[in-house]
Amino acid sequence: MSDLPALEAHGVHKHYGAVHALRGIDLTVWRGEMFALLGPNGAGKTTLFSILATLIKPSEGEARVLGHDTVRERSLVRRNVGIVFQEPALEGKLPVRDNLLLMGLFYGLSIRSARARANDLLNTLGLGDVAARETSRLSGGQKRRVELARALVARPEVLFLDEATLGLDVDARRHFWSEIQRFVANGGTVFLTTHYMDEAEPADRIALIDGGRILTVGSPQDLKNQVGGGVLLLSTEDNARAADWLRAHGYSPETSARGLLLVESEPAAVLPRVLAQLPVRALRAEVHEPGLEDVFLRLTGRTLEDGTGPAGSKRTGNLQ
Repeated sequence: MSDLPALEAHGVHKHYGAVHALRGIDLTVWRGEMFALLGPNGAGKTTLFSILATLIKPSEGEARVLGHDTVRERSLVRRNVGIVFQEPALEGKLPVRDNLLLMGLFYGLSIRSARARANDLLNTLGLGDVAARETSRLSGGQKRRVELARALVARPEVLFLDEATLGLDVDARRHFWSEIQRFVANGGTVFLTTHYMDEAEPADRIALIDGGRILTVGSPQDLKNQVGGGVLLLSTEDNARAADWLRAHGYSPETSARGLLLVESEPAAVLPRVLAQLPVRALRAEVHEPGLEDVFLRLTGRTLEDGTGPAGSKRTGNLQ
C-alpha cells in the first residue's frame, strides 16, 4: 500500500429530489488498498460507488480517482478502472470468450491483444472449459467470474465491486474473493460495497456508512476496539421484560434480531450475576469478542440487517 490516494471524496452530497442520499462524504482510499464500504441496504453505498465510478454526478462536492476528477475527466478515470456491478451486465447470447474480446475492443485493445488477454483471463480464472458457452447458460458463480474477467481485461489500477457476490453460494464466493485478493497482492486497489461482515473483514480498512454519512473508518481491529471489552448476548422468554429489568439495574442492553446485547468490560463476570437475578428464563447466553456487527450496533442502535437509510440510486450496466 502506498501513501498516494487512489480515490478521494471531498464534501460529496447527492440529492434525489427530496431524498438526501449522501450527506457530506469525506473519504480517502490509498493505492494498493482493499477498502470496504459496509452498511445496510439504503445507506448510500451504491450512490457513493456510482459517483466514484463516474456513473452519476455528485450534487455537491468533488470526487477524484487516481488524481482525475470524476466529472470533468471522466474518460481518463474510466481508462484505469474495472467494475463488477451488483446486477449482471454480460451479453447473454455471446460466448464467454467473445464477452471478454468485446470488452477488450471497447477499451481500445487491438484484436490480437484482446484475444491474448481474453485467453490469459480464461486460464487464470478457471473459465477455459466454458469459453465457448453462451453466458446465459452459466451458473451464478461462473457468471460472476466472467464479470470479474471483463473488469480485468484492460489491466485496471482500480477495481470497483458493488455487492459483487450477492446471491452466490459459499464456494462461489470463496473462489471469487481469492481472485480479488490476488489482484490486490499484485498492487491493485479495490473499493467494494457490501452488507456482509465476513466480506468486509479481509479489507485493509472499512468505512461504516448509514443514512448517507460515514460513521467511522479504520482497520477491522481498530473498529472492534471502539466497542471495548466484550459482548454478552442473551435470548429469553420475554426479551422486552428482560431489557426493562436490565436497564433498571444499570445495564444498557441493545435489542437486535439475535437477542439482547450488552457491551461490558468483563462480560464473563457479568453473565452469572445476570442469569441468577433475571426475572425471566434465559433461553441462550453467550459471550464473544466484539465484531463489526457490534460496532455498527453501538454506533447506530441497530443491526446491519435492521438499518434503513435513505434510498440511493442503483445503476447497472456496462462501462463503455
